[in-house]
Amino acid sequence: MLPEFLSVYSDPTARKYGATELAGFDKFDDEGVRARKVTVVENGILKNFLMSRLPVDGFPESNGHGRRNITRPVAGRQSNLLVVASQTVKPEELKKRLIEEVGKRKLPYGLYFEDIEGGFTAVGRAVPNFFEVIATMVYRVYPDGREELVRGVDLIGTALSTFNKILAADNQSAAFNGICGAESGVVPVSAGGPGLLFSEIEVQKKAKSQELSPILGPPSDDK
Repeated sequence: MLPEFLSVYSDPTARKYGATELAGFDKFDDEGVRARKVTVVENGILKNFLMSRLPVDGFPESNGHGRRNITRPVAGRQSNLLVVASQTVKPEELKKRLIEEVGKRKLPYGLYFEDIEGGFTAVGRAVPNFFEVIATMVYRVYPDGREELVRGVDLIGTALSTFNKILAADNQSAAFNGICGAESGVVPVSAGGPGLLFSEIEVQKKAKSQELSPILGPPSDDK
């Protein structure tokens, strides 16, 4: 499901990732099971699931990921999601490879996502599965290396299709904290990993209000 050079872990025992304190840290899950690191994907192959005490076929016991907020029943949930790459390049080399892909595909430009503020995904059987990542800093990167700030764009797509388009990873890992809402409520989580190069990605414009600005200023502005 991922390139061979990528592995994914869920590790509630990790307190920090680089300089970032991880929000998903815990010693025990919400069912009293000792938290432990779980290898979810190893060298691109799915190996395990995040389990509570509720068994599923082939996975008969908890691995310390039964989580919930106080008003909801427990479910197997993310803690600290950490992506590790066995083959990496420097960030400047990753950007150079982006420019090479732009030229190879005869595209006018590529997109460089410098920062995000979170996102969401749908994985139920009754609806189409998709994800959306909310971007805060995006640049067009032209074949000559010139960069231009882009406003109002988000990452979207379907996970398995997007995973198949990962070409490379850099050696500068970083993490961010957030909250995750699912069937067992809202819980604190963290995610960390390297920068990634995709051969192709879907984007869409951010929602934009159609409301018009007031014609006149507030009365308090009158002198």
